[in-house]
Amino acid sequence: MPARSQAQSQAQSPVKSSITIQVVAPLAAMAATWAVRKALDSGYRRVRGHKAPSPHDPNVSFSSALLWATITAAAAAAVEVAVFRIVTRED
Repeated sequence: MPARSQAQSQAQSPVKSSITIQVVAPLAAMAATWAVRKALDSGYRRVRGHKAPSPHDPNVSFSSALLWATITAAAAAAVEVAVFRIVTRED
């Protein structure tokens, strides 16, 4: 099976390649991720009555820190994918 050239791959790619998208998408993803993390922290505080576990706090159990890190990382990744899809969407 012949290998595709880079030009063929880029021509078939649906992703916009303008400099605006290359700048806007990451900035929008960072802002959205920040907002989601703040919302998660606020929700945790409201439900549990104290701050979310910090992985840097030696008084927090490993399992609590790991679970919270997993939840926040998954939320951040989902937001990043969603923002990049929305920003680079073809109309």
